[in-house]
Amino acid sequence: MKTLEEYKYFETANGILYHGDCLEIMPLLENKSVNVSFTSPPYNRKRNDKYKFYDDNITDYYKFLFDVLNELKRITSRNIFFNIQKTMYNKKDVFKIIGEFYNDIYEIFIWEKSNPLPANGLNITNAYEFIICFGEWLKSNKTYTKNHITTSVTVMPKEHKAVMNDKISDFFMENFTQNEDTILDCFGGTGTTAISCIKNNRKFVLIEKHEEYCEIAKKRILAEYNQIKMF
Repeated sequence: MKTLEEYKYFETANGILYHGDCLEIMPLLENKSVNVSFTSPPYNRKRNDKYKFYDDNITDYYKFLFDVLNELKRITSRNIFFNIQKTMYNKKDVFKIIGEFYNDIYEIFIWEKSNPLPANGLNITNAYEFIICFGEWLKSNKTYTKNHITTSVTVMPKEHKAVMNDKISDFFMENFTQNEDTILDCFGGTGTTAISCIKNNRKFVLIEKHEEYCEIAKKRILAEYNQIKMF
């Protein structure tokens, strides 16, 4: 069995990127070792139309979400922000997981997309995603913070067509985290959470299963540090 150090892919002064399965790495993290978790699991679309290096097809998606959330609850001291979109393939599991954890959910934010991919024919276009907040309380750093945010779908790299718009991660870092907080993203992808952490003087812990995405995240993180140094 690997140690946490052996999973380490890249480290900076205020963040670490681990390469491996989050359900293998998270059990190695200490209880309440991060302040906030902000993450977006794969959506189990069953079609290989979003990722170049990942097959988005999980046999027991409900159990996968259940296991991830239980680990996040153990590791996170304050709030978990869990971004997920219901689809025709996963909606029963998504609704079931909301019911399972109903007592832990403090708020649900709606992320509306101004330019969603149109549905075929007369089907309903899926234009929003849930960002479920778990925790005992939640206060914003600003007044009149809504539980609804609208952005466009970001320009996607060909390797990963499920990249979050950085305005979303920035919104949650700015409103619901504090200076020097440590933020965990157990589905690190191409590093969007880390970029928001760097911009807002937060520490980050990323976990990403695929080395190709680890490398993209590393390059983005280094580029962000260079950008800050320039200005």
